[in-house]
Amino acid sequence: MAGALEARLAASARAGEDAGTRRGLVLVGPMGAGKTTVGRALAEATGLAFVDSDDLLVQVHGPIPAFFAEHGERAFRAEEARVIEHVLSRAVPCVLASGGGAVLSPGTRSLLSRPEVAVVYLRVTEAEALRRLDSGAGRPVLAGDPAGTWSRILAERDPLYHEVADLVVDTTSDPARELAWRIVEGICPR
Repeated sequence: MAGALEARLAASARAGEDAGTRRGLVLVGPMGAGKTTVGRALAEATGLAFVDSDDLLVQVHGPIPAFFAEHGERAFRAEEARVIEHVLSRAVPCVLASGGGAVLSPGTRSLLSRPEVAVVYLRVTEAEALRRLDSGAGRPVLAGDPAGTWSRILAERDPLYHEVADLVVDTTSDPARELAWRIVEGICPR
């Protein structure tokens, strides 16, 4: 797995080498909070490389729902934790969009508490998240009762998002670029 991750990260790492920050920026939050969209805008604003942990998992293991079905949640969370540890152990900082459930792993929460990592919790209203997620289409975990399931998952994870967060930003209504600059100002004040 490390070889595949190295290949994926090596191409983008050079973008962050001269970014002027020694901290990695990690975005956490529920499905539909905008971790990927805001993460890309944040990478552009800071000059850091952008990495999406879900994308890396897919590149290494194939579709996440299939991996989940074949190996179970425990194996998935272990792989997710290894991906995040690998990304955060690199000498070059980056913007990392984590999976919504990454905070469920005590080991991942420990990684996110390191001083060289800045964690931003992206919050969003249920209505906006479900709009962004097309009411759960393509998200097997939301099948049947998208709103109820999304709310239950958030209630379980919200304390963990707060536990690891250095900054909390609501993404419900502002454009990604504005949110990116708000994060830069909140994490890297002049």
